[in-house]
Amino acid sequence: MKERKEVTPSHKRGILKLGKHTYQYDTIIIGGGLNAKVYSYYTKCPCICGSDVAPFRFDVLQEKVVQGLSGQDKNALQSWETLNFILGLAGQLPMGDKVASLNIRDSALKVTTKDSRLGQFEFNKLVIFDDTNVYGLPLIKEKKVGKSRVLDWFDVRSGMEHQHDSFESDEDFVKKVIFYPSDRFGNQSSGRIRKDLVSVSYLDEAQVKDFEYSDTMARFKVLQMMKDAGIRGARNGRDTNNPNLYRYYSPKIEATQREIIPDVTNYYEEDPRFEFRYDTPEEIIKEFDKEPDSYASKLLNLLTKTN
Repeated sequence: MKERKEVTPSHKRGILKLGKHTYQYDTIIIGGGLNAKVYSYYTKCPCICGSDVAPFRFDVLQEKVVQGLSGQDKNALQSWETLNFILGLAGQLPMGDKVASLNIRDSALKVTTKDSRLGQFEFNKLVIFDDTNVYGLPLIKEKKVGKSRVLDWFDVRSGMEHQHDSFESDEDFVKKVIFYPSDRFGNQSSGRIRKDLVSVSYLDEAQVKDFEYSDTMARFKVLQMMKDAGIRGARNGRDTNNPNLYRYYSPKIEATQREIIPDVTNYYEEDPRFEFRYDTPEEIIKEFDKEPDSYASKLLNLLTKTN
C-alpha cells in the first residue's frame, strides 16, 4: 500500500513563509491615521497600522491640502480611503489592516495579526504617529489628556426634510450638529432628501460619565435647536382657527450610537531608533513641495484622471 503523504494546507503554508522571512527596511512608519498614510505616500516608506482609525466622516481638509493630494476631495475620510487603496496596491502596507500588536526589541519588529499570523521586520528607524498596540517603546516622560470628541448619532423619525446642513453653538456640549442624507433610504436621487444627524461634543473624562452630558441630554438639546430653527415634524391636521394653515408635530429623533474618541498624547524619552511625530495631515503636506516620484503617485494620478 502506497504511503499517504501529509499535505500542509495552503493557508498554513503562507503562515510559515511569512513567519520565517524577515523584511528589511531603513525606515518604517507606524500608524493608521490619515497623517501616517500621507507621510507614507510622500516618503515612499512602508506603513504598518497598529490601529486603523478612519477620520470622522464629515472632517474636511483645507483646500490647499487637497491640491497637494492630486486633487482629491476635501473630505478627510475619502482621502484616507483613497490612500489606503493606493498604498496597498503599491505594496506600502505590508501587513494590511489586520494588525493586532507590534513588538519591538532592539532593531527588530514583530507584527502579530488578528488571525495569528506573524510578520518580522528589521529597521534602522521607526517613525511613529500612533502608539496604539505598540510594545517595546521608551518610557513615557509626559502624557497630555485633552477633551474627548463625542459623536452622538441620531435617526430622525419626524422632521427629516429641511434646508439646514448644520448648526453650531458656543458650548462644548453639542458644539455642532451635522445633517446628512440618511443612509437608511439608499441613493436619494429623486429630489426628496431625507436627513439624519450627528452631534459633535467635546467632553472631559468626568463629563463623559455624567448623565447631564449623556446622549439623552444631547437629544433634548438637539431637538430644541431644531425647533428654534423652524424644523417641524409631520403634519397634524389643519389649524382650527385658520383652516388654510396646517398644524405640525414637533420633530422626533432617536439615538442610535455614541462614539467616544479620546484625545491622549504620549511623549517619550529620546531614543535614536524612534522618531515620534504629532503632525496633522495638513502640516505634513506643507513639508513637501511636489508629488513624489513613486508607483503610488502614478497610481493616484491615474485614479484621479479616471474619475
